[in-house]
Amino acid sequence: MQQDIQELIYKIKLDKDFKILVHDYQNEVGYIKPILYSDLDNDNLIEKLKTWRNSNISAYLDQTPATFEGTRRWLENNVLNNKSKILFLVYTHQNQPIGHIGLADGLSTESLVEIDNIVRGVKVGQKGSTSLALFELISWVFLFTSTSRVYLRVFSDNHRAISVYENLRFTHKDKQPLRKSIDEGIIKYEFLKSDESSDLYFSYMELERNDHFNNYENLKNF
Repeated sequence: MQQDIQELIYKIKLDKDFKILVHDYQNEVGYIKPILYSDLDNDNLIEKLKTWRNSNISAYLDQTPATFEGTRRWLENNVLNNKSKILFLVYTHQNQPIGHIGLADGLSTESLVEIDNIVRGVKVGQKGSTSLALFELISWVFLFTSTSRVYLRVFSDNHRAISVYENLRFTHKDKQPLRKSIDEGIIKYEFLKSDESSDLYFSYMELERNDHFNNYENLKNF
């Protein structure tokens, strides 16, 4: 991730007024706001993040159940103190938080930004809210940073999520085979060599700037 993007992420983490509005094809339907350093003392938020992760734990490589204090430490050390990572809460138009979306760079690329931690925590609000929020966040990335491509990674058997990403014009570029292990009831996945076979893969998908903005009229189908 380029230095200018890292500097922008750092500034946003300190800006309590920053938000990105979310629209459908016609109306404003919500917004996204970054989680800030000041939110570390927000026990209600920490509890929500813990609950949302545990409710969607099958989407993670490490499926160790989250705890309250473990979630607070993760937010501080892995998100807020990480110069290449930021987490946004997704809100309805009625100011209710319903999930989160992150920006990161897990593959340490020079010019790409990763979309990660995509979680719909509460099934309320407008249908397609997560897709609309993703569209707006990606638009912001392309408009206000120098990157021309974004990427994400998802389990190859998560067909519902993949359908959403394909609708957003992400295309499959690569796949990384995974090995599943279970230790004391905890499921974890580890990466295999790219030439090894497996029944499950981590799909790598990319979205080009032009493909994204050419997809604007498809918002009415989200």
